[in-house]
Amino acid sequence: MRFKVIYQNNDKIKTVILNAKTPEDLKNNSNYPDNIIAIEQIKDMKNIISLKKSNSKKNIYELFKQLSIMLNSNLTISDSISLLINSEKNKETLVFLQTLDNAIKTSKDIEIALKPYSSTIGKTTIMFIKMGLENSNTKEAVNSIVTLYEQDISTKDKLKDALRYPMILFISLIISVSMIFLYVIPNFEYIFKMLGDNLPLSTKMLLWIQSAFEDYFIILILLFLSLFYGIYFFYKKYKLLFDTFIISNIPLLSELIKNYYYYRLFLSISIIVNSKYNFQLAIKHSKNVINNDYITNTIDEIINKIKNGNSIAQAFEEVKIFDELTIKLLYTAQYTANYEKVLYDISKLYKERFDQSIKNFSLIFEPFMILIIAVMVLWLILAIMVPMWSMSSVL
Repeated sequence: MRFKVIYQNNDKIKTVILNAKTPEDLKNNSNYPDNIIAIEQIKDMKNIISLKKSNSKKNIYELFKQLSIMLNSNLTISDSISLLINSEKNKETLVFLQTLDNAIKTSKDIEIALKPYSSTIGKTTIMFIKMGLENSNTKEAVNSIVTLYEQDISTKDKLKDALRYPMILFISLIISVSMIFLYVIPNFEYIFKMLGDNLPLSTKMLLWIQSAFEDYFIILILLFLSLFYGIYFFYKKYKLLFDTFIISNIPLLSELIKNYYYYRLFLSISIIVNSKYNFQLAIKHSKNVINNDYITNTIDEIINKIKNGNSIAQAFEEVKIFDELTIKLLYTAQYTANYEKVLYDISKLYKERFDQSIKNFSLIFEPFMILIIAVMVLWLILAIMVPMWSMSSVL
């Protein structure tokens, strides 16, 4: 690893770049200067990108799970990280652990030190680590990280399971249609040409599509890629508009997405509040678990209303995106001062709704895909077999 060493020499601030495995090993370097002001690790973007590729969410979860087990065994955070460093074989994960260890030992701001890894481990994870170190409750903070990862992995696995069968059907349809266009239709072209203008509409459509693919294949591919890039570009530029449309105007899918995000939001708020932080700080940091600008803007609006003197339940009620039951539960928490239990109950409610949304989505999406496949198969059979039957009647 490379480190930028900032030091003072002759009343001037100077820097030198040194190589070492860890910050402690820098002292063994002959060029290590005196009057050290600060030591900063130079981030290698290749390592950061590699960390993102080589460490899936489950692998990162396993890393924090091990750290949680060590902390629950009454080891200190420094000792736990040192044990992980000594046993870690993945180079990129090792660099991450060393960066974390160095930041803790030098009292560097964790948020700044781990910023290059925010896209890998998530801003919420960094926030929990920072709060745990600042409030000397790293055990609870790491346990919270593990809980969030467990729930996130569980919900995403359920969504993947629900989409797996429809996607297999869709891919099978694409492969089947491609094989028909490549190998079946060419064998019947001579018969189709013999019938001339007497071909049925389904066959004419089939031949037109095949001709378009043969003559304009490259152009169609370029158009498809351009369309994909255009949608991606406009999504990035007008993300709020897209997110508002997705969360509000797509039947069934909108409910699934809302329930998923609301579940993550209230679960995160519940965990932070259970760690003895105030609600305003909890909702501010929980915003990081939401990847929808429409909802995050609404959360900012809730935070501003609370700052301006509105009660928590009233602020949630005035933004008008949460249902009546959620608002009633928040008023219950407000009157009983039992936010910890009520917030957990709300997250549990949205988890149940999310699970039901997945079932509803599967119940409709799977038959819809089967119907599309049936229509495609019927069309292909009519397009190929009707001309054959016409030839048989002529003969």
